[in-house]
Parts: sequence; structure tokens; C-alpha cells
Amino acid sequence: MRRVRFLNGVRTVGGVQFVVQDGPCGLVCDVGVVGNPAIVRREALFNPLLPPRSDLVLMDYLRAGMAPLVEGLYDPALLTDSISGLTAPLRRPGRLLEDHPLVDDVDPNQLAVFVSHLHEDHMQLLPFLAPGLPVFVSPPTARFHAALVAAGVLPSTRARLIPLAPGSVERFGGLQIEVVPVDHDVPGSAGVLVTTRGGRLAYTGDWRLHGCHPEEVTGFAARCRGVDVLVTEASTAVAPDAPATALPNLTERELVERFADLVVEAEAGVYCSFHERNLERQAAIRRAARAAGRVLVLSRRTYAIWHAAAEQGFEDLALGPDVAVWATDGDPAADRYQVPSDAPIVTSRQVAADAAAFVCEIRRYDRPLLLELGAGHDDLYVYLNGYPHGPADPGWEVLMTWVRRLGLRFVGLSSHGHALPDALRWLVEEIRPAVVVPVHTNAPECFPPVTVPVCPVRRGEALPLQVSAGAEVGS
Repeated sequence: MRRVRFLNGVRTVGGVQFVVQDGPCGLVCDVGVVGNPAIVRREALFNPLLPPRSDLVLMDYLRAGMAPLVEGLYDPALLTDSISGLTAPLRRPGRLLEDHPLVDDVDPNQLAVFVSHLHEDHMQLLPFLAPGLPVFVSPPTARFHAALVAAGVLPSTRARLIPLAPGSVERFGGLQIEVVPVDHDVPGSAGVLVTTRGGRLAYTGDWRLHGCHPEEVTGFAARCRGVDVLVTEASTAVAPDAPATALPNLTERELVERFADLVVEAEAGVYCSFHERNLERQAAIRRAARAAGRVLVLSRRTYAIWHAAAEQGFEDLALGPDVAVWATDGDPAADRYQVPSDAPIVTSRQVAADAAAFVCEIRRYDRPLLLELGAGHDDLYVYLNGYPHGPADPGWEVLMTWVRRLGLRFVGLSSHGHALPDALRWLVEEIRPAVVVPVHTNAPECFPPVTVPVCPVRRGEALPLQVSAGAEVGS
């Protein structure tokens, strides 16, 4: 039995979970949770507006169908019963989990995980995995995970992260696993090439061609050419009549250049929000502030991430006097974040006295600082992705209300992390798989036209892995 079975994320943007099996050996690909109500309106029971119960997070996710039902995947100390027992009432005909497959034919001693990158919709279940469970990642992902744990942003995991450098191959039971870098908007993003005794599968994770490192994607395409099954994220595959829910997309270079120009031209305060895990963009924001003679002021959470990331070798984030932290922080979890005692501190009074000397991060918890500062029509607010997640997010109108009421000048600059339709088409034609399976999309049937078969799948569906010409796998 050599197959790939799809568990989640086949009709949602995010939350991809599938398992590649060779007999009793299985590799679960990605363990994230999709819960953003801006993107998944009719699927997720839990989201930031209604989080799972704090002492029963894993069991709530399992019963809600948001976590894969794989026996042996999770820390037994967090469960009161087997996965089968916990979910049995909901797996009966006509119940919520009727179409959620229970994976109970993989030997827990031959079970492993691949995590493509450190966005919640791909790794949020990592802290709940079984002790010692092998989790294959790229080396930068392993370092960035260590940084996020040290910063107090992520809980640790009892699973065992195994970094696989490009070009190295890990034999695991009947599988050969190779982690292959791609370009996304978080450090260490990678796809995976899995070779079984029955065929080869490539999974992209999240990727884009308009980012900083398109050469990573061309390298992925070359390495995975001719696979039997290509599983690719297809976030931008949308129905023709779907309403526009995103800002115009720029290349990463265009976004950075436009932001730098805005900072130079600004005569008063510059406030911005961005994704906390997009380290390359944050480094570019820092460079723009420094070039304009301004100090970059970060939230306590972001400063803690920078400090820990620099300790893990992300050199562009090495801290200095040009980066400071807000003296006050409205984040209810602010005390968890590990900020060094000698970090330069900036108060709202200092910014109010000379706003043109700073570029200030404003997370949603920090917006009351805009009132303290007396921010108004001569000040600029620049949205650079992150929260809220575009105009479809319920939080977008809240942000727009702040902008309107204060009279701020607003500029939205977006370079998202997902492949555009032309890039999806290019990748498929470059790899030439026997079949392509779109995931991480609300509309897999709207995948752009290509010259190989496209196979939208349903939750629970399994595809066999056929033998490719020239594929060689050891026993």
C-alpha cells in the first residue's frame, strides 16, 4: 500500500494535512490549523474570535476536524483517550467528522512529520506532537523555531526537530525524504520530495516567484522534475465570480522600494504594521528607517523575536541603537516576551515631541498609542501585510476606522507569500508531473489550465503513487 491520503486543507486556504504511506510507514506533511475567518468562512469552528478551550486545545481541534486524526501523532499526556475513542460519536454517518479519515494503519514507531514553514496554518499543532516524534524541517526553520521559542512567542515541542540540509536524503522506513528550499515570506520555507518504492511525490509548501529568492523555486522545480504526484499550494486559484479580497500584489522589491520612498518623503510620523515572521521584510524596513535618519521602534513581541533570531544567526536583525522598543505594550501576553534589559526604550512622549525621528511599529494592541501621540492628518500609516490579513479580514474595518477617525494618511503595500496563477502554471509545466493536486485553496477546480492532469481531491481521498520511469528507491 503506497499512497497519499488527504486529511485537510483541500478546499481551504491553509490547514494542509496529508499523509504519504508506504505500508506501515507514514509521513504527515504539515500540521497547521486553519482558523482565519477572513479566509475560511464556512469551515473552521475555532478562530481568534472563538479560540479552543485553553486546557483542552488539542481535543477541541480533533473533535472540530481541524487536526488530523492520526493515531500515535500526539503526546498521549494531552489526550484522555485514543483518537478513535475521542472522535467516535462525531465520525458516525451524518455527523461532523463523517468524511474525516481515521489513520490507524500506520505504525507509531514508523511515523514522522514534515513541516514546510513556521506559519500557524502549517505548524500550529507542533507543540502537541508525541515526544521524540521525528519532524523533518529545513535548517533555517529549525533555527527560527528555536528563536520563536526563546522569544516566548511559541511554546516548545517534545517532538524531535531534524534539520535536513539541501541535497541530503533521509531514509525513513520505506520512504526517502528530501527537504527542498522554496521562496515564501518566512525564513526556512521548503517543500519536500518523498520517494517510495511505488513512486515519487513532491509537495511545495507555500511559495511564490515574486519574492526575494525566485532561484529557490527554480531549483525546486529542477529537483522534482517528472514526479508522479505534485501537490502544490494554489491560494490564488479562485472562482471567477469571487469578490476581490486582497490589495494589489507587488513584487517584494517593489514593496521595499515604495516603502523606502514613503519614509524619505514623510515629514511627520510614520507608523506601520507587518508580519512578525517575515524577517527579510523587517530588515528592509529597518534599512529604510536608518536611511532616513529615523529610529525604528518595535513592539515588545517583535523586539524579542529580533533578539532571539539574531542569537540564532539571522544577522540582518542584529540589534543596535537604530532599533528600540516601546516603553509600554498593550499586548496581554507582553510579559512572556524575552526582551533584554539593556534594550533602548522609547516612550510615547518622545515620539510625540519629534515624530519625524522615528518609524514606529503599531500592532493592534498598540493602536491606543496613536491617541497618546496625537497622531493626525500629517502622519502616515503604512500597512505591509500581517494582521489584519487584508480587506476580507474582520479586523480590516477596525483598522480602517482608526485611520479614518484620526485622519491618518493610509498606504497599503502588499507582497503576499503565494504563487500567482501564471507562476502556478509555470511550475507545473517545468516539473511535468503525472498529476498535479491543488491544495491550500478554496477553489481547487479553478486551478489555471495546464497540459498535465489536474486532480482536485476531497477530504479523505487517497491517490496511489505510481512508479516513475527511472525512480529508484532502496528497501
